[in-house]
Amino acid sequence: MTNIKVAVITGGTSGIGLAVGKALAHRAEWHVYLLGSKEERGLQATKEIPETKFLRANVSDYADLAKTFDAIFKQTGRLDFVFANAGVVEEFDFYARQPKGEMPPGLDLTTINVNVNGVIYASYLALQYFRQSPGQGKGCCLVVTGSTGSFYPSGFTPIYAASKHAVLGFMRSIATHFLRDGIRVNALCPGAVRTNLLSEETWKLFPDQHLVPMEVVVKIALAFVDGEEMVDSKGTRVPATGLHGCAVEITGENYYFRDQPEWADDAVKEVMMATMAPSVNQ
Repeated sequence: MTNIKVAVITGGTSGIGLAVGKALAHRAEWHVYLLGSKEERGLQATKEIPETKFLRANVSDYADLAKTFDAIFKQTGRLDFVFANAGVVEEFDFYARQPKGEMPPGLDLTTINVNVNGVIYASYLALQYFRQSPGQGKGCCLVVTGSTGSFYPSGFTPIYAASKHAVLGFMRSIATHFLRDGIRVNALCPGAVRTNLLSEETWKLFPDQHLVPMEVVVKIALAFVDGEEMVDSKGTRVPATGLHGCAVEITGENYYFRDQPEWADDAVKEVMMATMAPSVNQ
């Protein structure tokens, strides 16, 4: 058991999570746990990839997710890679006109609960169990799933765009702190990848030639896991030692390292950089 590595993938029973899980499971040293909320889909995933294990978990429920992480750690004694990937998109029209004279109905914020809270919960649990693993965090890897919607507006899914902007900001905020324990944190930010996230009608809005091939997404995810030098489609080279706090945007078959916005001035830089110092509580 000393040579094994353990991966936990949220949203692991379909789409990007399943594809990355399948690729990792084909590496002999990896034990892959696929987390998802739908039992039937999870059983189908493990039938498709017998090397994986499925555990039902609700990423938006901290207690439920924590119980699942704890069960995995007690069984394996280690955690090496967490892919905080579970995501959904709103299925209602935010702009719909409501009847005059009536109180507007409440909003379904499942998208925020899954895409933001779920990533925060998974990242927090990853940090704690990485630290308890044999290497005490060194060499461990956390990848969060952002989107091209982490950088740009998305008019008909504004809540989804808000959630993915949040995920990117969260990743950039925690990466320096996680690195103090030897943990690499990066964000995978693909464009339109044909999965079950959207309806068939919605997919028709996007030209096929601009869709992102799943194999490109898997390639970048595995590069993050392996922690080796990467060169993007513009020739930007990031050495293995610099592969942390990176956001990689994927569009079509191309991918690009995306820097944070420039500092407005030295004052804001000094203020914000102060937040990257070790916490007073550490």
